[in-house]
Amino acid sequence: MAKCVMKILKQDVIDASGSLQVCAGLKCGSEAAIHAIRKIFEADDSDGVLLIDASNAFNSLNRSAALHNLRILCPTLAIFAINTYREPARLFITGGQEIQSAEGTTQGDPMAMGLYAVSVQPLISRLNLSSTARQCWFADDASASGSLEELKKWWDELVIDGPQLGYFPNAKKCWLITKPEKEDLAKAMFGSTAINISTEGHQHLGAVLG
Repeated sequence: MAKCVMKILKQDVIDASGSLQVCAGLKCGSEAAIHAIRKIFEADDSDGVLLIDASNAFNSLNRSAALHNLRILCPTLAIFAINTYREPARLFITGGQEIQSAEGTTQGDPMAMGLYAVSVQPLISRLNLSSTARQCWFADDASASGSLEELKKWWDELVIDGPQLGYFPNAKKCWLITKPEKEDLAKAMFGSTAINISTEGHQHLGAVLG
């Protein structure tokens, strides 16, 4: 049923997710994100790219906030999603025990990617207001590029607003790819964050950046 619903409402989900979230049904979305961030990084006014890794993102999604956002941003999908996710799912464990799945999306659900994309849209919009860094998202894989000052603003806002939606950036797994002449400044500005800093590049959505 979820697969049928998503097929019919595909364009609604794409429109609700916005142009910066490319996981919700756009053709070749990951390739588009790879090329976009690479092009932005190579621009003269860009000091680096910040690649974000979130802890257990799909399972940590704040479900009540997600359903609230869905009612506003994509009402055509909201009723089906509410009927599916309003009550915790019962997960049965070998031996007769069970636990309740009360947060996040259900693994294997055809609606999971679309639901997640729409749910984090308010966070993406908020980040656009807090910084001029240019960002691109593929599901929970966020990336931003710009001057180091704007990237720091973007990061600080993400750390504050992300957890409210169940998005928890894991600084130890995040990477800041900088141009060689900006390495010292990057270490001074991000030294207290535990973010990895490199001038040699890093993997981005299966491709190489830098």
